[in-house]
Amino acid sequence: MLENFGFENFIGVIGGLAVFMLGLDMMSSNLSKAAGNTFKLILEKATDNRAIGVLVGTLVTAVIQSSSATTTILISLVQSQLISFERSIAVILGANIGTTVTGQIMAFDVTKYSLILVALGYLLMILSKRTRTKNIAYIIIGLGFIFQGLEIMSNSMSVLRDSPYFLGLMSSFEDVGLGILAGTIFTALIQSSSASIGIAIGLASEGLITIEAAVPLILGANIGTCITAILAAINTGSAAKRVAVAHLFFNVTGVLLFAFWVPDFINFIKVITLDTGNIPRLMANAQTAFNVIMTLIWFPFIGLLEKISCFIIKEDLNPPKAKYYFPRISSLSQSPELLFVQSNDAIKNYKNVVKDMLWLSRDFFIKKEKDKEARLLEIREYQIEFRIDILNFLSRIVKQKLDFKDVSKALNLVSLVNEIEHIAFKLESSLVALHHNVPAFDQRYTGLEEYFIKTVKCYSKACNAVMYDSYEDSQNILERLDELKTIEEELRNKSVDDLLDGGDYESEKLNLWVLEFIRSVNATSRRICNIVKLAKVV
Repeated sequence: MLENFGFENFIGVIGGLAVFMLGLDMMSSNLSKAAGNTFKLILEKATDNRAIGVLVGTLVTAVIQSSSATTTILISLVQSQLISFERSIAVILGANIGTTVTGQIMAFDVTKYSLILVALGYLLMILSKRTRTKNIAYIIIGLGFIFQGLEIMSNSMSVLRDSPYFLGLMSSFEDVGLGILAGTIFTALIQSSSASIGIAIGLASEGLITIEAAVPLILGANIGTCITAILAAINTGSAAKRVAVAHLFFNVTGVLLFAFWVPDFINFIKVITLDTGNIPRLMANAQTAFNVIMTLIWFPFIGLLEKISCFIIKEDLNPPKAKYYFPRISSLSQSPELLFVQSNDAIKNYKNVVKDMLWLSRDFFIKKEKDKEARLLEIREYQIEFRIDILNFLSRIVKQKLDFKDVSKALNLVSLVNEIEHIAFKLESSLVALHHNVPAFDQRYTGLEEYFIKTVKCYSKACNAVMYDSYEDSQNILERLDELKTIEEELRNKSVDDLLDGGDYESEKLNLWVLEFIRSVNATSRRICNIVKLAKVV
């Protein structure tokens, strides 16, 4: 059947695909690193306007080179209640446009320059000292690997031009239904529409596939790429599941619509493409045109897409207790930066859980609201589970291929989570030590509540300094903690003086317990700030 296709050709196809995937991974991960945390902040803040949401989805996906990763981030943000499901739909439409950038890049006939790109990137890498410049160097190397992988695959498959069986197999995909099915299954298996399009472009460059067969495969790839989002939505709430459903429904309806006029669509693509004999370019333009047209069709009906998704996925009658969704590592592993975006979001939520505990403890300790104790212990149980989930997620991040800087960042976050736990544990211990008794602070302790409020604010800002690696902020917080230490000593001395003057021993003992707890929070905030200081030294 494949008489001329030997073992060496098979190894060439597999090796070429490996080089191609390596280049795609290298380019996308370093594009994400170069962009930093910016794209996630944009996703959170810039989706109020639908048109801007589409633009944001396009640009973010063009940077991270994966609509699946963008949709996974959206699922995480929606599950974590950082953005609403309604605001995410426009971004989903834009993500489908952004993912076509990869195909447009691969359609350029520059494979003969691939090794030059690798050499230039490597030269830039060894000469540069700045991290951002190195990221750019890796992007260039990754682009070179993409083209080199395409060339290796094309050369290895060139012998198939003389195989009637293989040519017959490729021509069978001109049957629209069969082509869509094949594209869907293959893309779902490898979970990358960019890779499936890249293989098709490699076939096209050797004349092994026609545009009539390629278009159905491209349509199928748009459905198959939804599998990652579907897997990511498992075990999430209804709002997050609706993101995956909206993504799938958008692509399926588009494929069903285009399936009935594939020949006319191909003629349209040939009209807008200057070089009609360039099959890779026709394929890239077909993928882009499909997603742009479907976005234009659905844009006025975003509200309808929202209603359909809500109809398919009903509201949770018993919503899950978890307040944060941890995505599958595999769906974001192409970029450590994305993983740290997710972990920072989780730790931000975790920090706020303990912050809520501190505010409740103020009501119990200072305002003498006894009913807050039960609520505190209830949150404590959830906080313990939350901490375990975060540490498990961070441990999975560390197992990825990280450089020294990223490993240090992950370990710093582990230290932060453990320090936050120390505050929660100390609070629980204080409640147990008080034996349900409420401290008897009176008017003599003026400034106590203000001192407590400043303590909580320093704790929150210290955590932010670690998450966003701000050495300057950590130093400012350390100065404020020095000021709070003076206030704490004054309050403690006042309590001791009251004891010496014949004050009630049990009451003053309770008061000292609370002052000791507040002091321990400030001591923990100081250690948290020192995490940033130590990281700067290293």
